[in-house]
Amino acid sequence: MPSDRSTRRIKVKLSPDQSYTAGDHLSVVPRNAPDLVRRVENRFGLQSAGLVRLNSANEGHSALPTGRPIELRTLLEDLIELQSPASRRDMNLLIKHTRCPDTKGKLEAMAGDEFREKIQSKRTSILDLLEEFPACELPFAVFLETCPNMVPRYYSISSSPKAGADRCTITVAVVDDIARNGKGTYLGVCSNYLAGLKEGDSLHAATRHPSAGFTLPEDPTRPIIMIGPGTGIAPFRGFLQDRAADKEAGTELGKAVLFFGCRHPEQDYIYREELEAWAADGVCDLHTAFSRAGKERVYVQDVLREQRASIWPMIEAGAKIYVCGDGGHMEPDVRRALTRIYAEEKDVSADEADAWFNGM
Repeated sequence: MPSDRSTRRIKVKLSPDQSYTAGDHLSVVPRNAPDLVRRVENRFGLQSAGLVRLNSANEGHSALPTGRPIELRTLLEDLIELQSPASRRDMNLLIKHTRCPDTKGKLEAMAGDEFREKIQSKRTSILDLLEEFPACELPFAVFLETCPNMVPRYYSISSSPKAGADRCTITVAVVDDIARNGKGTYLGVCSNYLAGLKEGDSLHAATRHPSAGFTLPEDPTRPIIMIGPGTGIAPFRGFLQDRAADKEAGTELGKAVLFFGCRHPEQDYIYREELEAWAADGVCDLHTAFSRAGKERVYVQDVLREQRASIWPMIEAGAKIYVCGDGGHMEPDVRRALTRIYAEEKDVSADEADAWFNGM
């Protein structure tokens, strides 16, 4: 069954000084797409092969290379973000550098009452606005001041070093959709950069330990509950590779349960063969939720509630619970499902159940 979504497994060979454990992150520094860079060059009449020299009032504290020539293409591709939404301060800079009364009036409206609707909610960038309003005379140097420095993107590593310590994999949902402002296509900077890499290409990346203790328990007999829809499966694939290796080595393992959700089993059930094989081999119990496969939409929080009889004994036994996915929508729903189960099983108030969840 066809799908308009794309998810990639990217295999990365690590440098000799890099190591990781299951649950770690890979920090990736992306590059802006050539088409995006060309938009900047066309708007300001620049040549990509040219050199620029950046100066700063405080040279020692600038994150960009100052005081020496650098290639314009390097600056635009590697060093600055070009798609960040415009701020009110940015809007005021555009207004300041606009003499055309008609354009100035439109920009002032967008900076005022229309800011949330036309700029914030649609993630309209400075570059979008400069293309929409050619009468704006913002200098290139001032444009650069509005652009944040390029920052790394963090991806949960979806492998275990027990499957190969010199390499890791990440699981990347490629962001390629109609722009919120209705003008063209919005391409996620890092996901499309990664999707465009070819075998043998190099990239700037480093392994990182997450600050939230997102690691397997030191005691392998401690039960674990993993909840990860979509690409949230990534760290749990690493956990399960780890457990599969331990099981094969004869290590005693506690019970593990994985709740995985996606739209349709024939569209985006990533790692299906591996997950089902691990479930068949006793590495974990597997429960799936498909939100577009039937008349009713089923999500991981719904399956959590259905499986309360099997997971409650694990919680009572001190199970470590992991949640990986959309922090805006999925996580609050999962939180409500777990706290409700706890409140009903322990016959306590919602506040006490929240305190239990926060304590974890």
